[in-house]
Amino acid sequence: MNSDTSYIMVIETSDYLHRLEANQFNLFTQKLHNGISNLLKKFRGTILKHNDNTYVVSFTTVTNAVLCGLKLKANFKYITPKFDKSIRDLKLGITEGESKKSKVLATRMCEIVVNDKFVISEAVKRAYEKENSNSFINRGDIKILKSTEASFLTDLMNYVEKIWNDTNFNVSNFSKELGLSSSQFYRRLKNLTGKSPSIFLRDYRLKRAMIMLHYKKGNVTKISERTGFNSPAYFSKCFKETFNILPSKYMQQHT
Repeated sequence: MNSDTSYIMVIETSDYLHRLEANQFNLFTQKLHNGISNLLKKFRGTILKHNDNTYVVSFTTVTNAVLCGLKLKANFKYITPKFDKSIRDLKLGITEGESKKSKVLATRMCEIVVNDKFVISEAVKRAYEKENSNSFINRGDIKILKSTEASFLTDLMNYVEKIWNDTNFNVSNFSKELGLSSSQFYRRLKNLTGKSPSIFLRDYRLKRAMIMLHYKKGNVTKISERTGFNSPAYFSKCFKETFNILPSKYMQQHT
């Protein structure tokens, strides 16, 4: 492994920051950002980009990246509201290299892969073991994304990002477009995301809708249409079931 190899970590609080009521938002984000910034400084991470719920960070050593990830996961629960366990989650992904491809993969690892841990690529695992005499810390805390899983994730999301807001899209087209049988696609998707094709696409649309609602990109009806839902009523039902709040009330909270 070359000494000049760098590692990208993407940190996401997913949709959880966006779900907080306005009076909780400022306090929570301040504590979150202070905690993350202090740990990144301790482990010599360089922040390349960040906003309210996402950080993109570069590390010069894989050991610092992995140990920082473990510490972030351990610390996060202490700065989140104890009364709502549903928001006490932090997603992390680490890949090798600073290319656009690496950053995209790390982001997708955070957003898509089912985990209560954090996700690293096989290359990161190999680099860590080489740097640490073949030992690997806290295997139970980490999901290692196999190269075949990474390829599937890339192909899947490249396609999803083209069709996600098409109201006429049929999930049966997924397997055909990715060159898999229906059973193969279902099994791979379920193993990677924990979701069936229809639930996976619905949840992806809902997350995109939440971002649009948060940043006032239209009213509820318009956003439901723009995110691939045939009916505003069905959109509101799905949104409420997933986030425990109606989209109309969510918009009011973030006015």
